[in-house]
Amino acid sequence: MNTLVNGQAGDYIAVRDRGFAYGDGVFRTLKCDAGRLLAWPRHYAKLAADCVALGIRCPAESILLADLAQLAPENAAVKLTISRGLSARGYACDPNANPTRIVQIGVLPTYPADLHTVGVHVRLCDWLLSIQAGLAGVKHLNRLDQVMARREWDDTVIFDGLMSNARAEVVEGVMTNLYLLKDGILYTHPLADCGVAGVMRDLVLEASVTLRIPTLQQPFTVEALALADAVLLSNSLAGVVPVAQCGTHQWHNFTTAQRLHAAVVNQSILESTLCRVA
Repeated sequence: MNTLVNGQAGDYIAVRDRGFAYGDGVFRTLKCDAGRLLAWPRHYAKLAADCVALGIRCPAESILLADLAQLAPENAAVKLTISRGLSARGYACDPNANPTRIVQIGVLPTYPADLHTVGVHVRLCDWLLSIQAGLAGVKHLNRLDQVMARREWDDTVIFDGLMSNARAEVVEGVMTNLYLLKDGILYTHPLADCGVAGVMRDLVLEASVTLRIPTLQQPFTVEALALADAVLLSNSLAGVVPVAQCGTHQWHNFTTAQRLHAAVVNQSILESTLCRVA
């Protein structure tokens, strides 16, 4: 892992950093392909919007791009983290705190070559996703719900775990957004009071319009999931992935996932930014 902290090489932050102490910050993960940051404007816009939601000053786009150019990734997973910065002990925020920015590049996950043609296996998690409207959609640093859910399995066959909230709505995966297809309509949770609004989710919803796939953002249950014609996942590193099995339930209709995957990959490339020193 190559890391810059506030533009300087290093793997350490201060113990008084609020990101470490309270999870007081945000992050985004994106893919660098052949030296290009895929869907970069969307990722930066999400990062900036999440900073606004928490009242953190987001570094300028040019600063983050300069950091990335310094690391010069070619094919990599890129993680951008912004914390509120340093503070004294206690929850009170210093409105003048300088944010801490961390830019990391790492090896891309190794996915099977047939990931998008044979689908993946998922499981239902017991750990519930927290409901908090003020943080809905935000990819904040407090990921304890996801950490606890991910502790529930070590079977390498399982690609992801599906998380429900206290209303028994299946919201998303531990590391993915979730969709089901029923009678030609693509459903996904509205994320009004829980969940993470991923960049790939936006691209999926936009591609659905282009492909004339009707979409509805409304909650659904495990029972509805079982009755779906197809189940899909998405994130910025894997793209759109069809689900083949969850417990005893199986799905074999992967066409919609494959069409959406092709569309969002193409759009991500069109919206990519070259990562290099000007």
